[in-house]
Amino acid sequence: MSKVSIVVPCFNQEAFIAEALESVLRQSYSDWECIIVNDGSTDGSEAIIERYAKKERRFLSLAKENGGVAAARNFGFARASGALFVPLDGDDKLHPDFLQRAVGCFTAHPDTDLVHTKTKRFGESRKVWRLPEYSYEKLLWQNMIVNTTMYRREAFLHAGGYSSEMVYGFEDWEFYVRLLSPQSKVRFIDAPLYLYRIKKSSRSTELVQLGKVEESHRLIYERNRPLYEQYTANPISVFGKRMKDFAPSYTARYKRQARYVHAAYGAVIAGLLGVGILLVR
Repeated sequence: MSKVSIVVPCFNQEAFIAEALESVLRQSYSDWECIIVNDGSTDGSEAIIERYAKKERRFLSLAKENGGVAAARNFGFARASGALFVPLDGDDKLHPDFLQRAVGCFTAHPDTDLVHTKTKRFGESRKVWRLPEYSYEKLLWQNMIVNTTMYRREAFLHAGGYSSEMVYGFEDWEFYVRLLSPQSKVRFIDAPLYLYRIKKSSRSTELVQLGKVEESHRLIYERNRPLYEQYTANPISVFGKRMKDFAPSYTARYKRQARYVHAAYGAVIAGLLGVGILLVR
């Protein structure tokens, strides 16, 4: 059995942080510590964090000046004592069996480098998040691993942690590019054990509105240029391969949307026909 260190960065998550910490408390796997990093919150987050730290000895409360989620994760993991690491944002949640099943993968398959699970949205959306199947080559061009996963302490240290330079998001994607390699063993648990909150306004939507997505993509490339250069010698070929990789997922999404539209259209027609029959009578 391996001790798991969970790091929860929190910046102004007063409305959600208790739910995140409750989901940790409810884990069926008991050998864990949870390090909560108050990243310069100006709302009531600190009082909630301190309440949980006093209630449960496995919670550790830390505080620092605001520096972004990457710096907060690094700050927390630098004080972690577990053999396995799990990052969890302060507005998301874990299924009660997340730790148990993820640790089980490392136990059953000692060559495992990272475990990720199916993800279910909650909040403004309640759908299961459909992502492309993992391969390292595809990971270079599109992230298909969510930010809450489980990986080894040694791998985190070898990769150098998260890049605090990634202040405009996608810090998890850039980290996975460095953490993993074509030889890495990535295991997927086909069950929605990670719960990702969807809000009307989030960090992701704000970054899109501010036009910062392209800057994050540029940083991923610049920080890992040698990894990409082996593919950019022939960009036309790479583009064709990536289209074949990702097109099925987009095609499947289109087919699902078309089915929903057709079903709704059929319901409307049936309703109109029913109204017409009543009028005739």
